[in-house]
Amino acid sequence: MILLYKLSKQLIFLIAIHFLSASAWAETKDIWKQSQEIKIPEQTKQNETKQNQTNSADLPPTVFDKEKINLSIGEISQSQDITDQEIIFGIFEPQDTKIELSFWRNISSSVYERAQQTILNSDKKSVQAISERILFSKSNINVFEDGGKSHLNFVSDWLINNKKLNLVDQVINQNEMLKTNHKFLEFLFTHYLSAGETDKACSYANLMVRGTQSLNLEKFKIFCFIHAKKIKQARSLLELTAETSKLDKFFINKTNFLVGLNSNKGEPNYDNVFNAHLTLLTNDEVEIKYENFSKSKDLRNYFFKSGLSNQLLDNVLKDTSAENKNKLNELVIFLERAVNEDLYSYEKILDIYKKYNFSFEQLFKVDEATQNLKRPESHAILYQAMLLTQKPELKIEVLNNFKEKLYLNGLQKIADPVYYLELDKIYETNPNLIGKKLVEEILAFKRSNQSSLDNFNNEYIYASELHRLFDQDLNKNERKKILKMLQVFDSKIKENQYELSNKDIAFLNILNLEKIDLPNNLSKNIYDKQIYIPNEVFNSLEKNENNEALLKTIIVIEELNDLNKNYVRDILSIIKIFDNMNNDKLKKLFIRNEFSL
Repeated sequence: MILLYKLSKQLIFLIAIHFLSASAWAETKDIWKQSQEIKIPEQTKQNETKQNQTNSADLPPTVFDKEKINLSIGEISQSQDITDQEIIFGIFEPQDTKIELSFWRNISSSVYERAQQTILNSDKKSVQAISERILFSKSNINVFEDGGKSHLNFVSDWLINNKKLNLVDQVINQNEMLKTNHKFLEFLFTHYLSAGETDKACSYANLMVRGTQSLNLEKFKIFCFIHAKKIKQARSLLELTAETSKLDKFFINKTNFLVGLNSNKGEPNYDNVFNAHLTLLTNDEVEIKYENFSKSKDLRNYFFKSGLSNQLLDNVLKDTSAENKNKLNELVIFLERAVNEDLYSYEKILDIYKKYNFSFEQLFKVDEATQNLKRPESHAILYQAMLLTQKPELKIEVLNNFKEKLYLNGLQKIADPVYYLELDKIYETNPNLIGKKLVEEILAFKRSNQSSLDNFNNEYIYASELHRLFDQDLNKNERKKILKMLQVFDSKIKENQYELSNKDIAFLNILNLEKIDLPNNLSKNIYDKQIYIPNEVFNSLEKNENNEALLKTIIVIEELNDLNKNYVRDILSIIKIFDNMNNDKLKKLFIRNEFSL
């Protein structure tokens, strides 16, 4: 009986323990569950449910519920809370960039402003590449006090500055706030109008949302209705805009004429691309003058893309009299400058040079004639003399004069292709006439022209296919083949056929960090001193503030200079930063862009 009593007490005790344990585990589970959920007051929940049922279609596409978005980001920490009203902006997946959804949450204003200025003003390829990944990696911009409006304005400015038009269509519909940025939409409209893509230009003007204060966009929209032959809508918007805003007389006259309200075409105006377009649209008989399009690059772009340049040139060349020569010369000078802006091809300029008339005596005594001729006639006679000269020695002499003359006038983009391609022809038949240094210059020119088409250039260590060694998918045979390039460069260095640059040395050091064996003459360039991370970046890393550290790293990258004696050290320092962040993807992105032609 006593034994039974003792057993009963033990049994009751065990049962109690069991219930207490179950309760404790249940409580732990509930706490964990609560930490993953958003606590919304009951009344708020009811209101939101009702709102979602009635207006779910009105929600902007960047507002996501946590249930509707994939938040799996691989190695990125997910300890941060997810809110019901996060505004997600970007196109790159976090798992691909290793940039958190909450990237902007704890960035100090001072670091943000400094990074902002660097990102906006940098023309450095590696800075632009990493900046693009940061700005367009999917992230919550609702962490900003204004809900991300100022940040999106910054992103818009970056897109404008860097002409990243390929990204625009991918993000323009992601957030309505982009469509309230009149500067952004005005830029897009003007850019495509100047390129002769009126339909594309109008597609951006029509994105303007209500409440956007922009008289220019209102004018663009009126024009776009006219362009689409929607005359009634154009008239209605014109009347409405005239009631609320002060429209300029030029625009009123032009639009009234286009919609058939009066026959007064008004005066021509070339203050900007839009006015120039309206002028030409309404005045068939207007005289085309290149001077009207010289005020800005957009106007010059419009002048060439619209075909006006060819029309004007044809008209001028119809009269080659001495009286008209000054007019032709002034036009050709304008066209020469356009070549340097990549608005006009150098081949077309050479065709114009051929059309100048010179006497046999002038061509025979070209040096003397050149002294008595002004630009662009002096350029034209040297080019013609070069074409006529048969003796390679004399041709080289004329080519040198041609190059010197055009360089003096800042016309390298005309001089270089003529100079180096003609010398290359001479070298094929008379290699003894071209010195070793000049041969290297010819090869460098040909490589630079080809580099835009090729991913790699095996003439340089830092820009060669050695980059592919970072590719994890590279098979053994390909890897073996690429590694042979190291032996080739090693032999060239030994025979004084290749001189290592700072970029080469820095790249070799990166290969060494990747445990790639370097041949003897290359391995001598391994940096053997301690590598330190800049204090400011190091302090952020120590505090686990990797996001701030990354923005600070952009500032460090901007200061890189491959002519600096510390370039190799600085490169290795940046590589160390990425390794500390455990962000291999951004590291490879940096390497690919920093070490390219």
